[in-house]
Amino acid sequence: MPTLHIVQGGIDNGDKKWLEKAARNNLSSPSWIVPKSVGIGDIVVIYVADYGFFATAKIKTLAKPRVDWKNRYGAGLNFIKLIEPAISIGTIRRHISKLKWAIYPRSITTPTPEIASQILKLISERRKTRLPDLDDEALGTANIDELRKVALLSARPSATEKERTVIYRVRSKAIHLYVLNRANGHCESCNAVAPFRKADGRPYLEPHHTTRLADDGPDHPAKVIGLCPNCHRRAHFAEDAAVFNRSLKRKVARLER
Repeated sequence: MPTLHIVQGGIDNGDKKWLEKAARNNLSSPSWIVPKSVGIGDIVVIYVADYGFFATAKIKTLAKPRVDWKNRYGAGLNFIKLIEPAISIGTIRRHISKLKWAIYPRSITTPTPEIASQILKLISERRKTRLPDLDDEALGTANIDELRKVALLSARPSATEKERTVIYRVRSKAIHLYVLNRANGHCESCNAVAPFRKADGRPYLEPHHTTRLADDGPDHPAKVIGLCPNCHRRAHFAEDAAVFNRSLKRKVARLER
């Protein structure tokens, strides 16, 4: 059975975008940083910070020293496939509690066969359902891709009233969390930094519905914008509130394009 390894990918260095392109176009990587011990045919799970388990691939060459990175080894990767939505670190910690790497995921590692089996099972389930766990704890630690997926969730036509109520509740929470993640600590209107951080360390911003739910159907990420308290009050109480809200609709439409 092939050995499984967890390796790293970045955002600022272009890894995330390249992985997305590679998965679409069946590209291979000539040299990705991996453990020295990898063998041809081994499986790698690529972890991207702020997203989690982002993609899988297979080792296509033996590891060789990287000339650009002291004491690091690189090997070729092929069969790159995204995990959609990526599995957040919070989900990994909850489902695979024995994976100590997940406490501080800043390195490459080769987990035991038992844990590797759990990782593959978690990835298989995610690819099958394409959904994160639908509970408050899971949403509280979800990445932005998971939140968006839940935010766009719709009930099956055959869903019971109870199921529809649950979906409505988790969608509403996911939309608010997604919008605040999308804002990334800055007001999506005036671009000011959030005025303070909450007790959990997250920047304080307020979600604002640019269209009242009663006027235009169900909640949706493209109808909610993250605002600083000042802009939020302006949207509700300023003499130019109507004009201001129209500008917010245009801004959020660009964000969700």
